[in-house]
Amino acid sequence: MNFKLIFSAATVLMLNCVLLPVSAEEESTDANPLGIDLVSATAEDVNVESADVKDQAIVSPDEVFVSYESVAPEAACQSCQTCQSACSCGQCCNCNSCGACTLCDRIPLLNKLPSDPCFKHWVMPVSNPVWSIDPRSLTYVRGVFVNQMIDSTTPVLGAGDLQVYALQLGIALNERLSIIAVKDGYNTLQTRGIGNSRGWADIALGVKYVLVRDVENQFLLSTGLIYEAHNGSLRVFQGNGQGVWNPFLTAGKELYGGGHFIANAGFHLPADRVDESTSFWYSLHYDHPLTEKLSAIAELNGIVYTRSGGAFPANFEGGDWINLGSNNVAGNNVVTTAFGADYKLNDCLSLAGVWEFPISNRKDLLDSRTTVTLTLTF
Repeated sequence: MNFKLIFSAATVLMLNCVLLPVSAEEESTDANPLGIDLVSATAEDVNVESADVKDQAIVSPDEVFVSYESVAPEAACQSCQTCQSACSCGQCCNCNSCGACTLCDRIPLLNKLPSDPCFKHWVMPVSNPVWSIDPRSLTYVRGVFVNQMIDSTTPVLGAGDLQVYALQLGIALNERLSIIAVKDGYNTLQTRGIGNSRGWADIALGVKYVLVRDVENQFLLSTGLIYEAHNGSLRVFQGNGQGVWNPFLTAGKELYGGGHFIANAGFHLPADRVDESTSFWYSLHYDHPLTEKLSAIAELNGIVYTRSGGAFPANFEGGDWINLGSNNVAGNNVVTTAFGADYKLNDCLSLAGVWEFPISNRKDLLDSRTTVTLTLTF
């Protein structure tokens, strides 16, 4: 018994002599500045029991070190809706991954109803700003300024000019359905024949629905209906009649080289066909990128009067902004073209401007026109 006690005491003394100097040396040396725990190469079985770690599962080295090939790639967004729910700002870049939020994405209320992000590189039509409809489902605020020159040979009015200051709105309820407000604002009219006048424009509101939405081929086909009220001022040739219904169809396609082609058409169907004329309109738009931010724009607009009104004794009409209700315009056809550019100030703000002039024999009230838009897209 005494022999066993002496042998145990000697063993404990030897272990203390060996382990304590090693521990002191490891604490004092700077051979391991990165603080990496070194593991002995010998395979000793050590039975360590701790209240903190005894219940944890043992992990093998093969489970810790995994090759790059075995890591599953990040799953792409299955749809824009999926991506929007994954991103805190509700936006996605190319419908495959989530992008960083911009300042515009964080504006209250409107950022809850963002535009369809899968067609964000398109450019909105500029000339014929009321009736040339973008086929995308968009949430936007758009300031519009129009300066239109009136030809000196225009009967009754004579030489003059018209200025329009308007604000357009769009609210995308989802990637297919949107509400649009395309006409409103304040007008100033200066003419030699009837003098100068100022007043409010009629208000036009409507809905738009995307029938075909092909993200892979960058193609859209949309339809909608706009109602133009008769709330404006008669002093600037607004407010006549009992309102106008405007059904339309619009389509767009991204072309080779990054350009975009948009075509749309519709009817002006007045509720009172005496006070206002009936017409069919069409517009073509093409934009082509010149740089990352700058795009060239070319557009064509036409209006064909299918039925005359009975309110104004004349053989000319007012075009896209004014409906005179002239009594001798059935069959008249006015075609204009426009050229300009669009510049993206940032991801959600763009400035565009075009100069428009008639290429048909008829001019009506449009001798030339300059249209400038500032668009904030969410």
